[in-house]
Amino acid sequence: MAEEEAKNQEQNAEATEAVEAGAEAAEEVAVAEPKAPSVLMPMLLSALITVVGVGVMVAVILPKQIAKAVAGAPGDKQKEGEGKEGEGKEGEGKEGEGKEGEGKEGEGKEGEGEIDPNAAEDDPDKEVPIVPDGQDIVINPAGTEGKRYLLVEIFLLREDEKDTGFPSIVEKKTKQLQAVTVDFLTREDAQSLADPVQKDRLTAQLKLAYQEKLGSKHPIKKLLVSKWIMQ
Repeated sequence: MAEEEAKNQEQNAEATEAVEAGAEAAEEVAVAEPKAPSVLMPMLLSALITVVGVGVMVAVILPKQIAKAVAGAPGDKQKEGEGKEGEGKEGEGKEGEGKEGEGKEGEGKEGEGEIDPNAAEDDPDKEVPIVPDGQDIVINPAGTEGKRYLLVEIFLLREDEKDTGFPSIVEKKTKQLQAVTVDFLTREDAQSLADPVQKDRLTAQLKLAYQEKLGSKHPIKKLLVSKWIMQ
């Protein structure tokens, strides 16, 4: 009996020791386990922050940068500039053509003698010389063999006071008017040219010849002879 009690006590002591050992081991495990998260948490937080930062960059910042790059592309600006330049050239071309056309129209009217550029300064009562002012027409009478000559100066007065183109058409036709004068007067001899009656006849004929050269749009009112000198 005593031996059995001794064995039972030993077994109880061993069991107690085993229980205590197990409890200590459990406590050690319980103490060690909470320490593990203290090492992993910073790593997890760091990884999470990195992921969030990359996500923000991809979702917000990167699209803005791409949009700016596309908007500021030199190719688009160059095309836009070329377009505007082309429009400007086209406008200039049209404007130049319009002005040139107007200039030609004005020249045509002036050539016909219908428009006088100095109309504002025009005097309807002013006599217009058939040759440039200050010049005379020299006539060699027929049969004089150049020994005698007639010095002539003739002016014209318009019929229509509103005919502002009269001076310009006379100036334009000056060579023709001078030729008509020489042709008519060189047919006459010195005696006829010195006769006042023949002078009136000749001036009347010259007026009709001048009117034919100037045209019906520029009627002549009077032919004025300022010089008719026989030498």
